[in-house]
Amino acid sequence: MIKRVFVDSDVILDVALARMPFLENSKMLLSMLENGLAIGFVSSNSIANIYYILRKAGDDAKARFFISSILKYLTIIPTTHANILDALKSNFNDFEDGIQNFSALENQCECIITRNVDDYKKSTLDVYLPVEFLNLFR
Repeated sequence: MIKRVFVDSDVILDVALARMPFLENSKMLLSMLENGLAIGFVSSNSIANIYYILRKAGDDAKARFFISSILKYLTIIPTTHANILDALKSNFNDFEDGIQNFSALENQCECIITRNVDDYKKSTLDVYLPVEFLNLFR
């Protein structure tokens, strides 16, 4: 069974911003990670992006509180110099997704969970929608 999962920021933002119709599956995924059924990872640049979006949508204190809450069960992995170089050399259409991919690979993640599966077509990792990943455990 998959143990180390990289969670893309769109899934986290679905929960933080209660984005419908994605909220329920994303919330169940984060709950699963919170309960230790898999180990969740997020990149340092994802955290910065999540903070920026949440601060714009609400306020600083709420953004910080939400991030503090999820970091109780998600581990931040670094974005390294090598990850940036690999993303620059890659065929990823979206540079940021390339960075995420190479950060996940370097940190031995077994898959990426995202709502934008097409953005990770070039990944060598398995890529799942939240509902697909949840179905692996049913």
